[in-house]
Amino acid sequence: MFPIEQALEYLVHFLVWPTFFMLALALFRIRLQQYVLPIVVSTCILAPTATLLQASKLIYLITIIQPLVFLLCLMVVFRFKFFHSIIMLGLVYIYNIFLEVSYNVVVAQFDYEKFLQISKDEYIMQGIFMAIINYLTIYIIIKARWGFTFISPRISKIRSGTLNIQNKLYLSAMVIIFPLSMIGLSLYLWSELLVVVLSATSIILAVVIHFSYKRELLD
Repeated sequence: MFPIEQALEYLVHFLVWPTFFMLALALFRIRLQQYVLPIVVSTCILAPTATLLQASKLIYLITIIQPLVFLLCLMVVFRFKFFHSIIMLGLVYIYNIFLEVSYNVVVAQFDYEKFLQISKDEYIMQGIFMAIINYLTIYIIIKARWGFTFISPRISKIRSGTLNIQNKLYLSAMVIIFPLSMIGLSLYLWSELLVVVLSATSIILAVVIHFSYKRELLD
């Protein structure tokens, strides 16, 4: 039974990770068709990485190692700029963390101890739920033509008036990496801090979204 469950978890990773990259592209109104190969290559990198991490004793580093690999894929495979990759990482990864948290809270029926146990031990149903919601989100974003346009594969000149807002956006995107990396540590090592870390992440995410909209309006 255990090997079968492990195999299912491995397959679920191949279902979930493409949606992360597709959502990152959709949020910035970048055509998915242009990046089919990078999506496949990056999924083939992240799926085994996540599987090995979950099976190892370093599982508490999950929100450090996985985002780092995700970031490297955006920069090296997709060839996005560093700060653009950071913004994509922050928006997509934290969105999915809150999807997972919401699912676990409902399944645990708002029992904190049960919530912690589910968050640590279950993945298959969480992964399927996240993949479905991600695909639905991607579909809605594309159909409604929502999203930002200041991240583009094309090289474009930036007006001097946008630099101030852009620098604030980059700074807030860098700051959000700290609470994001602390989520796994707080879940597995310092569970009493998890709510605080998630709250801090939410606040900084709101700041990132705020400056993203301001940056969008300046184009």
